[in-house]
Amino acid sequence: MRFAQLAVLGAVVLAAFYFVSSLTTNLADKNIRTGFAFLSERAGFAIGETLISYGPGDSFAAALLVGLLNTLLVSALAIAFSTILGLWICMARLSRNWLLARIARIYIEIVRNIPLLLQIFVWYAVFLFSLPPPEIGGGGNFGFDNRGLHLPAFASAGPLALAAALGTLAWFLLRGTSIFKSRPRIAIIIVLSISVLALIVGGAEVVLPKSGKFGFSGGLSLSTEFLTLVVGLSVYTSAYLAEIFRSAILAVPMGQVEAAAALGLSPGSTMARIIVPQAVRIAIPPMTSWHLNTVKNSSLGVAIGYPEFVSVVDTVISQTGQAIEGVGLIVITFLTLSLILAFVSDRYARSFGWSLTGQAGRQAAAEVTEPLPLLRSSRWGTWAKRNLFATKLQTMLTLLALALTLVAGWSALAWLFLDATFTGGAPQCRINDGACWPFLKENFNLILFGTYPETERWRTVIAVVLMVGCLGLSFIVRLWGRRLATLWGLGIAAAIILLRGGFGLLEPVPMDKWSGLPVTLLLASIAVVAAFPLAVLLAFARQSSNTVFRRLAISFIELVRGVPLIGVLFIAAVMFPLFIPEWLTIDSLPRVQIALVLFTAAYMAEAVRGGLISVPKGQAEAAMALGLGKWQARRHVILPQALKVSVPGLVNTSISEVKNTTLVLIVGVFDLLQTTRLSYVEAQWRPYFAEAYLFSGTIFFAICFALSRLATKIERELTYEG
Repeated sequence: MRFAQLAVLGAVVLAAFYFVSSLTTNLADKNIRTGFAFLSERAGFAIGETLISYGPGDSFAAALLVGLLNTLLVSALAIAFSTILGLWICMARLSRNWLLARIARIYIEIVRNIPLLLQIFVWYAVFLFSLPPPEIGGGGNFGFDNRGLHLPAFASAGPLALAAALGTLAWFLLRGTSIFKSRPRIAIIIVLSISVLALIVGGAEVVLPKSGKFGFSGGLSLSTEFLTLVVGLSVYTSAYLAEIFRSAILAVPMGQVEAAAALGLSPGSTMARIIVPQAVRIAIPPMTSWHLNTVKNSSLGVAIGYPEFVSVVDTVISQTGQAIEGVGLIVITFLTLSLILAFVSDRYARSFGWSLTGQAGRQAAAEVTEPLPLLRSSRWGTWAKRNLFATKLQTMLTLLALALTLVAGWSALAWLFLDATFTGGAPQCRINDGACWPFLKENFNLILFGTYPETERWRTVIAVVLMVGCLGLSFIVRLWGRRLATLWGLGIAAAIILLRGGFGLLEPVPMDKWSGLPVTLLLASIAVVAAFPLAVLLAFARQSSNTVFRRLAISFIELVRGVPLIGVLFIAAVMFPLFIPEWLTIDSLPRVQIALVLFTAAYMAEAVRGGLISVPKGQAEAAMALGLGKWQARRHVILPQALKVSVPGLVNTSISEVKNTTLVLIVGVFDLLQTTRLSYVEAQWRPYFAEAYLFSGTIFFAICFALSRLATKIERELTYEG
């Protein structure tokens, strides 16, 4: 065992020495300087949105501070809005109103199965192309146009800072009093009154925005990019938080609800005073994880030009050429933010004496409302009265939800079919207000296959069929195991051979010509298949008593999980070539693929580790008693039982990986989302971005929804076997 530790440690040291040596040589050959002395130099570029005073004459350090503050602002707002929206969606999902619960469920399914970056692009396109331009020379003190939202603002930050400081002080002073415990609403009113009084005494002056010849001036202007990022992150995260809240509420023991009813509390009071406070303690750990993801996902602002931290670092790298230091700043910053947020959440939970491990609760069905009855009028009447019109509030919610559903459904029907254009070209599409289906006919091949040679696109079609076929075969239970793994391996290998060509059989196609749907499916498939064995090794290493193995595994997992995927992709695209010798050339696509494999393995390793922890120690002891060796016991006894627990989590990670492939466009890889964006670059097709995103979004939804159904099937099969 000691020899194995020394061998692994020696291999790591030799690899580190080799990479550092190659890095030093490459930096010297390319005359690239190192160090952080550049932080004090003049930045020379402007930043459109700043929370502090900044100009092009300020230093790079000041620019990075501006980017960090923008990241914190976007993350804080997205965390707050997504939590509130997620709680509302959860309440609708748990509602006894059948229609409201179904609308909430559809919302969750759609939002969770479409990549975040695609949603951000959709919101950005909606704000940019659907809103009117600024009214030149118009009046008014409020505006919402394609340049952003314009609101009144305080003339100076002094009174606002004073009000915030006094309000915070009053809050902490009141926390230990009887008023806060018995009358929390009165305590909130006192705090707000003190804050408002501080604003008045401090002489707070409100400046109204005014529209002029060149748009709005004065007041507070929130740019389109800022609004897009906050709305996109909030909507996407709320779908996951809604399910977290729902699971936590269903985990509250049923006796608590029965006791509240016995005391005469109404359902609303029971939910607010009994169920939600207990559910919060259960929801905090997974909710904190998603808040950490929100902080990391804020880095997607780089895709739409919002100057958050990663975007500013990218600009700094392009200005100075110091990629190592820039990527290092991204890693250190996001790791620090993750640790701080985790620490604050932990301290908040412990201040209330809550246990972060949750509690045993009741087993409740996910569906609260009754299913639709058979077609009998008497049963329909009873069902509708119970599930749609039980109370006045239920009736109002039903009518409101029904009205919104009818309006949305009719609008969608009119846009998709009634007012749509089915023949002709862009001139004919401009006549009607509906969808422009000739756009998809014209750009179908570009969206699906991108820049792949037109005469060889039959190979891309076969490659897509192979990988989709492997996904379909994954639903056949009798194939689960080695046979399915072999099929996936053969399918991926055949797809690569078809796309690459060569061997004297097919015309070679360089990887920089690969694009569209085949690239998306290939990146996701290889990432999942190749990451699984690495994840198993990392999980065993993290659980090992071997200090070297355990610390190396922990360092790798926590480092990768604490950094946004964009940071990992930047390392692969920008830094990786500096760590390999000049004679070794690796295309951008394989480098990105390696990054996705490592990123996926880190998350899968935690799912596998959870399964390993669930296996009783007596299983290993019994295997050893039967004469099995350590690795034989792990392979034949421990791992099969662990995978039964962790497979649903592994499939969920696979779903995330399919959506994560959209981020590769940021480092220049042409996946399906990037070819979708290219389809409406031409001026004649620019107004029809909705059709492009609807098409690609449907493809992503179909793939992710199929994977989610596969996860459900696996859970059902494992539960049945158990």
